Amino acid sequence: MLKTRIITAAIMLLVFLTALFAASISVFALLLAAIVAASAWEWSRLSGVHDENLQTAYAAGIGLLALIFLYLPQTEPFIRWMMLLGFLFWLSVLAIFYLKPVHEPIVSPNAVLLLIGPFVFIVCVLGVQYLRSHDVAASPWLLLYALATVWCMDIGAYFTGRKFGQNKLAPSISPGKTWEGVFGGLGVAFVFFLLSLLIGNWPEGTVFKLFVATLLATAVSVIGDLYESRIKRAANRKDSSQLLPGHGGVLDRIDSVLAAVPVFIFLWVWL
Repeated sequence: MLKTRIITAAIMLLVFLTALFAASISVFALLLAAIVAASAWEWSRLSGVHDENLQTAYAAGIGLLALIFLYLPQTEPFIRWMMLLGFLFWLSVLAIFYLKPVHEPIVSPNAVLLLIGPFVFIVCVLGVQYLRSHDVAASPWLLLYALATVWCMDIGAYFTGRKFGQNKLAPSISPGKTWEGVFGGLGVAFVFFLLSLLIGNWPEGTVFKLFVATLLATAVSVIGDLYESRIKRAANRKDSSQLLPGHGGVLDRIDSVLAAVPVFIFLWVWL
């Protein structure tokens, strides 16, 4: 299992980095739309859609919709308001966790989740494309930084939680996550931020907003992880699918990113 996991991770990283630095805007948009389609297929299954034809239709439709949005003019005002909506959505998820931490079992198509899915995916990929190609300071390196902070959070939380974890973060949703893991992940992300300041060539006047965006985006990435875990628990599934050998599904790999990217860009463009 570990060997399979490593091989899959290496292939995914190679494909992603190649596309990140070598693909045109159009080709990168096609890759993002394909990721959205795969995620939407898994989302439909978690949302209670059991008919395979309907799952495929939902995935194809959402993937095409994402591609259309990616080809729209990516002006700063458009992105600012889209990211604001994304930011507000993920804040509302905190209220959902407080008011109703356990989702009722999903045994039939859940219309609310099926409507939420396209919004979550499209806001995220719009942000990804904006950081890579359309922002004033856009570059593959800026996007890689935003994603790497999430990876640092995940890695730091995993190892810190295993070593020191005592206080459960959300036992009814994901019993393995602890507050110690969260603080450890934030610490690793902060170290990564400091190293990036030392070796990176950041535009003048961006350090403060980079710090705030990094801190809040990494914190909110945990909400994205918990949100998917809540849905999987309601759907009685351990993984969103088995599309990625050794890793589960695409959603299992991007759940944190879905929340972190809109928050990062919201702060990046509004501060």
